[in-house]
Formats: sequence, structure tokens, C-alpha cells
Amino acid sequence: MHQAAEYLKTTTQHVLKNGTRATTELQGKHVLVLGGGDTGNDCIGTVIRQGAAGITQLEINPALPDERTAQNQWPEWPMVKKHGYGQLEAQSLFGDVTSYSATATQVFGKNGHVTAAEISEVGPDFKPIKGTEKRINVDLILLAMGFTGAEQWLFDAFNITECHDDYTTNDSQIYVAGDCRRGPNLVIWGVYEGRTCAEKVDASLKMASVAVD
Repeated sequence: MHQAAEYLKTTTQHVLKNGTRATTELQGKHVLVLGGGDTGNDCIGTVIRQGAAGITQLEINPALPDERTAQNQWPEWPMVKKHGYGQLEAQSLFGDVTSYSATATQVFGKNGHVTAAEISEVGPDFKPIKGTEKRINVDLILLAMGFTGAEQWLFDAFNITECHDDYTTNDSQIYVAGDCRRGPNLVIWGVYEGRTCAEKVDASLKMASVAVD
């Protein structure tokens, strides 16, 4: 069982150092990828190049619709189901490898090595649905799980009930940015919003200083 980011880093370093294609260490192995985002997609593409004989990808969230909904019109980012390059490669080799509204509930091993996993469907509360469990053979598990945004307790702790587009909140002394404001997204958005929010805070402090003077 490995963290996806570390697995991808190590694999890339090997290729860059040796000037060769990825190793074939997964030849004949079955891989379970937990997480259906971009990182999970990269993991699928990489394990294919390492010779994996089978892949199962689990995404705990439901599948997005095939087309835009009435609540998701242009110019908003299209919240529709799409397949990454890794998933498309896997489809050509193994068929559809991705299961939505699903998670792993148990892991089995022998002599320090993973041998199998129990997977299950989940309900709207993300809890496993009894009776849907099944056991699959697994030689490697890659953890590529994201999250659904900042947890509600964080907002409750500071009595934050409103988050605005300009990074302000219902409390004039508290600002929010990144995943706290826009929900789960790419790290580059977190960097951008963190810097922009800092500029807003700086401007606010300067105005307060002028008012005091």
C-alpha cells in the first residue's frame, strides 16, 4: 500500500535517472487505485506501463452526469463525467475499470504483502451498503484519495456562515481562500487564492491604519 504521490514521484525519478521506460515490476500484478481524480488517473497510466495485469479504480463520489445540467451552464466549469488518458488506456486493455459510489472496507495480506481487498458500494452518506461487499485479488494498493472541501466544524468554530467572492466572510476579521472558499480543487488554485487573499488582507490593514491615523 503506497501513497499515490510518492509512488508517482519514485517512478518518475527512476525514468529520469536511468533514461529508460518504466520498470516492469508490476508484470502480472493486480492494482487497486483508491480515488477517481487526476492523481488516480496518473496512477492508472503508470501501472499500465509497468505491466499491470488488472486494475480496479474506486471513486467514493457518484458519477457526474454525461452532460451539463440546468444548474451548470456555460461559462461555469463543466461538471460532467470525463475519462482521463489513463482510464482510456485501461478501457482499451481491460474494459471499464472505474466504479463510482464505492470504497474499500478491508485489506488482506500475507507476510507483509497485500493479497486481497474487500470493496463495497456506498450510499449518499459515503457509508458502505451492507450486502454489496465483494472480495478482489490485489497485489498493490495506491491511495489517490482527495477530499470534499473544508469540514463544517472549521466554519462553525469561527461562526462563519457566509463566504463571499472577494474572500471576505460574515466576520470582517476572517477571510477564506482556496478549498475553504471554492471547494476541492487543484493546488494551483490554492496558491493563487492564498496570494490574492493575502493582498486583500494587506489592503484592509492599510485602510485600517489610515483610519486610525
